[in-house]
Amino acid sequence: MGLVVKKVLTALALWCLIINTREIAACIAAERDALVAFNASINDPHGKLSSWRGENCCNWSGVRCSKKTGHVIQLDLGEYSLEGEINPSLAGLTNLVYLNLSQGDFGGVRIPEFIGSFNMLTHLDLSSAHFGGSIPPQLGNLSRLQYLDLSSSQITVDNFHWVSELSSLRYLDLSWLNLAASLDWLQAVNMLPLLQVLHLNDASLPFTNLNNLPHVNFTNLKILDLKSNTNLNSSLPSWIWNLSSLSELDLSSCGLSGKIPDELGKLTSLKFLALADNKLKGEIPRSANRLFKLVNLDLSRNLLSGDITETAKSLLPCMKGLQILDLADNKLKGNISAWLEQMESLRILDLSKNSLSGAVPNSIGNLSNLTYLDISFNSFKGTVTELHFLNLSRLHTLVLSSNSLKIIMNHRWVPPFQLRELGMHSCLVGPRFPSWLRSQTRIEKIDVGSTGISGLLPDWIWNFSSSLTSLNASRNNITGKLPASLEQLKMLTTLSMRYNQLEGRIPDLPTGIQLLDLSHNYLSGSLPQSIGDKELYYLLLSHNFLRGVIPTNLCKMVLTEVIDLSNNSLSGELPNCWNKNSHMYTIDFSSNNFWGEIPSTIGSLSSLVTLHLSKNNLSRILPNSLQSCNMLMFIDLAKNNLSGNIPKWIGDGLQTLVFLSLGSNRFSGEIPEELSQLHALQYLDFSNNKLSGPVTHFLGNLTALHLGSPVWDTSPFIQFMVYGVGGAYFSVYTDTLEATMKGSLSALRSLNISRNYIKGSIPDEIGNMSNLESLDLSWNNLSGSIPQSLASLLMLGYFNLSYNDLSGKIPSGNQLQTFGGDSYLGNVNLCGNPLSRICLPISSKHRHHKLNLHFDMVTYLCMLLGFASGFSIVLFILISSAAARKAYFEFTDNIPNKLQKVGLKLHLNRALAGRNLSMTTKSQNSLTCYHLEGPPTPWQSSTKQYAHFGLGMY
Repeated sequence: MGLVVKKVLTALALWCLIINTREIAACIAAERDALVAFNASINDPHGKLSSWRGENCCNWSGVRCSKKTGHVIQLDLGEYSLEGEINPSLAGLTNLVYLNLSQGDFGGVRIPEFIGSFNMLTHLDLSSAHFGGSIPPQLGNLSRLQYLDLSSSQITVDNFHWVSELSSLRYLDLSWLNLAASLDWLQAVNMLPLLQVLHLNDASLPFTNLNNLPHVNFTNLKILDLKSNTNLNSSLPSWIWNLSSLSELDLSSCGLSGKIPDELGKLTSLKFLALADNKLKGEIPRSANRLFKLVNLDLSRNLLSGDITETAKSLLPCMKGLQILDLADNKLKGNISAWLEQMESLRILDLSKNSLSGAVPNSIGNLSNLTYLDISFNSFKGTVTELHFLNLSRLHTLVLSSNSLKIIMNHRWVPPFQLRELGMHSCLVGPRFPSWLRSQTRIEKIDVGSTGISGLLPDWIWNFSSSLTSLNASRNNITGKLPASLEQLKMLTTLSMRYNQLEGRIPDLPTGIQLLDLSHNYLSGSLPQSIGDKELYYLLLSHNFLRGVIPTNLCKMVLTEVIDLSNNSLSGELPNCWNKNSHMYTIDFSSNNFWGEIPSTIGSLSSLVTLHLSKNNLSRILPNSLQSCNMLMFIDLAKNNLSGNIPKWIGDGLQTLVFLSLGSNRFSGEIPEELSQLHALQYLDFSNNKLSGPVTHFLGNLTALHLGSPVWDTSPFIQFMVYGVGGAYFSVYTDTLEATMKGSLSALRSLNISRNYIKGSIPDEIGNMSNLESLDLSWNNLSGSIPQSLASLLMLGYFNLSYNDLSGKIPSGNQLQTFGGDSYLGNVNLCGNPLSRICLPISSKHRHHKLNLHFDMVTYLCMLLGFASGFSIVLFILISSAAARKAYFEFTDNIPNKLQKVGLKLHLNRALAGRNLSMTTKSQNSLTCYHLEGPPTPWQSSTKQYAHFGLGMY
């Protein structure tokens, strides 16, 4: 007790001495004037400089003078939030030792050069002060500088030569600066032998050979932070293992690869080691057992492998003091029994997203210091009961999601902890909602999606109005209605109950709701009129039975990113009040009963990426304003009543388009050649319209449709992820390309202009589309031969050229050989495999052609004379013989009856019959052939019928 009193008295005496010193010291007039001028040029929004009055500037806030000389030696204005200009008069403070102007806003101006004249300066802090431009090289004159912090500014560093001049530097922080052009950064830092702390995180460090450092000078380094410099792309540099004094090493998100070498064990002073978010592979080296001081180990988000059980056993001697262990998102296997319980100091344990298996041991409940436990996304099995949590009184985050765990708690159990976050997604929890949650009065986030819960939710779940921010109960069998008291959950920002059996109306929502996902339920009624007054980021109500019109205030929600009201029974006109300040990325109103025009104000949504309005009754032309949505990637307007020409501005203004579907409308005219500018296009559907003109040759030049490597490695998609429980994210909306191919859904590279009036030949350039998977040109007026270049389409999975007027031999080779005759129906002049019609050899055709040339005139004369003679004889017989006349008329009268018996009905109207009709004449037997092809009719047992007519033959 006496020692404590003595220390207090000493502190009071020291304080009095400082106060007396400050009162005795009188500032120099010139320096006072410099401070006054500085104050006059600065904006002080919080009045922090209100004490700068009177003659003695040494008493002013943030100012300290030397008690011997009276000179101002310290100007500490950090966190004063000063704004404006720094008056050059400040250069008069030539004895400054300490200068702190951090947390200000100096408008992006360059750091004043005169700061380089403060030769006495040892401490300079200009962090987060919104300086810009390049660093004046004059800072290299500060040879006494020991502390330099320029972090979080808009500064660009072209070279590091000035840093190498700061030979006294012990602390350097240039985080968040742009160092992309500083190729000499490592060599310059190596010239600082006294350096102990180096922060260069998030600094865009350029790619350089980190191992090109033959001699290490900065061996006094204790803290090395280079995280979030993704361009380093190197293995772990060998010079690091010479930094024996290093206590903190953070190389997270640096693009590192290779293995963690055994030399890691040399860093015996390490307390903090973070190598997260790299491409490191192999096992954790056993030499890590020498890191006895290690408190925090983060190796998450790598490719590390091996058996965690064996690794843990070898590392246990050094890990008994470990407080944070994060090995999430690797390829580790094994179980957590027989070693985890020995890590008694653990506060944070994250083993999520690995391949760990086995049971969760009861002994995990002995880790009494544990506050955060995440073992989600593994292959754990077995049962978890209250015995696993006996002594975890400090636990605030528990994530068991995506395991084969059965969670059984006694309904009377009262946990020893008060959770803030609970994740049990895809575990077996149901059929009842866990009753022990009622005791968790501080709960903020609950994820019980896909847990087998059925029936009604308990009323008390809606009573967490003072704490609950997120509830995910999606993909269960929850019934009933949403309570009217939902509006009272003032803290609720996320409510996801998709894929349940909720019914009734949507009640009024909490004022702070940001994500509402009630899709795939049985909700009915109209949308709440107040829904547009909320600050929703995501509104997902698809696949319900909602009716009525969209409230006009819905399109005024400027913070909204996704609206999905598809697959309902909504009607009326779409609101025409979209705000140009909106952050909208996705609008999906498809599969409803909307009518009228597409609103012109949608064109003001400059951030729009996907627009789905298909399967409605929309009409008129596309509004020209849509060309302003130059970030659009997905447009689906199929199955409406839209008309007019396909606008040229689609190609001129929407050059990011990947998916364009205008099928099943009333568009007319030709396909505009401006579409050739859609270099990212991978899906094009103009089918079932009234388009005419030729197949434009530019279609074969669409870059994305014939690139050697696809623009997208998998199905193009837009996905919106939302932060969930335990650091995980879950998808709230996914937009993919879907096209019918081979009878199933696929996602890429499709061209469909079927069921139009397109004429002309098929361009050879279509063969350039090396990644084309679906090609449908059926039901048009195409003619000519099929280009041999189509045999180059090696990815083709769906192919349809039926019901055109194509002719000649069908090309063979590669994928074309896999398609049957159905791909060529209705083209009577095609021949060769897979059709049964044999193509005549070219030589035979030429021979017949020559014979015709030599004998045409003689043949025609003979035919005329023969016909005249024959006709005269027949006419003479008919005139002179009554019996002959009777026989002839009986014969002609029976022809229609006999035709009806064989079931031949010639429909020349193709639009009605949906079939092709052609006529050919074979000179060998003077035979006329009517050839009909098409889908079977009720009276027709085959898709092909032939009728032959000759002289008196049928």
